Amino acid sequence: MKFLASVHNTLQDLYLTTQPKPWHPRKPRVIQFPVNDVCNAKCQMCNIWQQKFDYQISPQELAIAVNNPLFSEVRGVGINGGEPTLRKDLAEIVDVLFTNLPKLSAIALITNSLNSSQVIERIGEIGQVIKSHSGHLDVMVSLDGVGEVHDRVRGRKGNFENALKVIDFIQNCDLVSSRRLGCTVIKENVYGVHDLLEFALSKDIYIKYRLGLPHQRLYSQDVSEPFDLTFAEKYHLSIFLENIIRFYETSEQQKFFYKSLIGQIIYGKPRAAGCDWQHRGVTLSARGELLYCAVKSKTLGSSISENSEHLYFANQDHLAEIVKTKCDTCVHDYVGLPPTPTLLNNYLNKGLLKLGINPQYLKKSPLIKPVKEIKKKISFQKRMIGYGVDLAKINNSQPAQGFSRHNSEKYRVLICGWYGTETLGDKGILGGVVNSLQSALGNLELHLASLELYISEMTIQQMPELEGCYLHSITDAIKVAGTMDLVVFGGGPLMAIPNLAEMIAIFQRAVEAKVPTLIAGCGVGPLGNFDYNQAIKNLLHLSSYRIYRDENSRTLAESLGICTSEDLVAEDPALTWVKSSLASLKPIENPQKSPVLLLGLRDWPYREYAPHLTVLEAEKLKNKFETEMITALTHILNKYSELSIIPFPMCTNHIGDDDRWFYRRLFRGCQDIQNRLDLSYLGAEQKPLDALKAFQSASMALTMRFHSLVFALAAGVPSIAIDYTLGKGKVKSLAEKHNVPYMSLDLITAEFLVSRFGDILNGDGQDLKYFVCPQTLNFSNAVSLFIKNLEG
Repeated sequence: MKFLASVHNTLQDLYLTTQPKPWHPRKPRVIQFPVNDVCNAKCQMCNIWQQKFDYQISPQELAIAVNNPLFSEVRGVGINGGEPTLRKDLAEIVDVLFTNLPKLSAIALITNSLNSSQVIERIGEIGQVIKSHSGHLDVMVSLDGVGEVHDRVRGRKGNFENALKVIDFIQNCDLVSSRRLGCTVIKENVYGVHDLLEFALSKDIYIKYRLGLPHQRLYSQDVSEPFDLTFAEKYHLSIFLENIIRFYETSEQQKFFYKSLIGQIIYGKPRAAGCDWQHRGVTLSARGELLYCAVKSKTLGSSISENSEHLYFANQDHLAEIVKTKCDTCVHDYVGLPPTPTLLNNYLNKGLLKLGINPQYLKKSPLIKPVKEIKKKISFQKRMIGYGVDLAKINNSQPAQGFSRHNSEKYRVLICGWYGTETLGDKGILGGVVNSLQSALGNLELHLASLELYISEMTIQQMPELEGCYLHSITDAIKVAGTMDLVVFGGGPLMAIPNLAEMIAIFQRAVEAKVPTLIAGCGVGPLGNFDYNQAIKNLLHLSSYRIYRDENSRTLAESLGICTSEDLVAEDPALTWVKSSLASLKPIENPQKSPVLLLGLRDWPYREYAPHLTVLEAEKLKNKFETEMITALTHILNKYSELSIIPFPMCTNHIGDDDRWFYRRLFRGCQDIQNRLDLSYLGAEQKPLDALKAFQSASMALTMRFHSLVFALAAGVPSIAIDYTLGKGKVKSLAEKHNVPYMSLDLITAEFLVSRFGDILNGDGQDLKYFVCPQTLNFSNAVSLFIKNLEG
């Protein structure tokens, strides 16, 4: 019978998600029950603590309230407040709930843990009651930061230390079935979310993040300051949540909520996440009042003196009005049924797990690879068609060889590329391209095409060179490409990824409108399957002029069938920007002359650079590399007691693999190394000019990301390079060009690294004279040559 009931509920939920909202309310499955309206904390995001105790529902009144047919399907009750553990009769309250709710199986308690001894006592009391009813107790400790950060948010000194005591208790208490931390993010703690996650991981306890919001139940509906995040703060939180989805969260429902929240925070999208309180949840207030949701519902009536079932179903119009007018903008962490495709995927994954098949392992299986390749091929072809790429026209296209549209005081220039995914290196490239174009053309009206607008918006805000720049979605960029004076692919690699379709569409529109196009300081590769390689060739063919960042890239372009005799090879645009920017910065003094090692490492993207390996082979190789890295760093720190390490993130977004997450994982559990780390660059994203200060302060660098080596070279920092392309491309080429010692990732050993570190620290390292290569064409000069050709 249970199986049939489960199937029935599953089908019912699936059907419901196919129907337009608002949905007809069902009997609630969950009750939110703030058992009191007073609190001993003084939280910034809540004003309950300002309330005076007046009246709260008694256990006897609660028995009357919940002894109603409305609550016959309730499975779970969330007990909060105020601070629920201030109630001495909390155990009696819980007993009443289990006695009168026939299907109740779980209680979820949220506590601020301020009075740790009292909280521990209450948990023990209600735990015994729940155990007697064969129920499940979930305890969430509200924790909004580490140390003083939490105390500031909660308005009470010592709250963090008390929370630690409660956390230690619930982790060792058999009466607690599951335990969690809950973080409410506001302005005060938004830049501490990484540190809090590390704390949770160190304690082996799950943590959930929610966004603070004005809330009528918390008497903060007219308060804005704690919740009024700046764009930079929203950006930081959104990137963090993207990484939480990718690297931490396991619940598909919670992942979907985070994804929905990001859309609301960054783009003002309507809420996509489900919410049980839209159709099968109810709130019971501390005074016994009945409401739908606690955030926006009016009081429906008294559950003590009135019929709750009648109140609930007779006010459907009010619930429908909430769903229609309030839910789209609500960021509360309620969850419920997601859209149909997501729900189907969830059911599929659960079904596979019941069969003993891990969906994640299934995705990594070599048997799936051919299917993925076919799917990738079809998807890319659809993408090209979707963006209006006409392959038949490309071979006969004749890119413009001169300006034809300039008729204003400013040249209108559209820059495209992998922007919207930009690393610090990409920002350096963009700065180098813009400065070089301004030097050659004078006043520019800059336009930037972005794959993810909010990431590029942050770049524009950070870089003075981009002041007044217009930002475009890809769709808009395709539309305006034909109205420009010049369209530029601004640096980075022309590589085998699906987004080539968008870049070809932009260039094709420009060529059709007789607008000249430029490949500016790009690499070529890594290459991929036939379709991707043809796409790279098409993009190169649609270019009026091409400037590569190294000779190897020109050779690869030629291998694709491109005539490169007129093409130029110049230094990377980022090198141009870094050198000019460093000249404007004051030198950083190190009076103690203590050596500083800068790390420019990254998680190894083996799917791109080692597609010939199975996932298991690649993971094994990656683990070996990381072990050698830890061994080498431990050895050198033991040998040089004054040495400190800066783990420097070149990428601080989730799309390009956020290096902050890699470093935190790499050094997790390595306390001796952690004690010597300068973590100042692993929090908020730095402005590019501020980030350069890390290179200024470095005595040596261990680089892996291509542009970490570019930046180190420009700053004159002795370096060691790790070639994560396994000898196939850019890192090896750059290291050999500048005579930098390097080793392929698959061959790296701790001995090699320790030996090279020793050479540098002992003064037997690199002669910095070769860091500037006179034989390489300056990028700005290459751009000037291109502009002269356009001007005839």
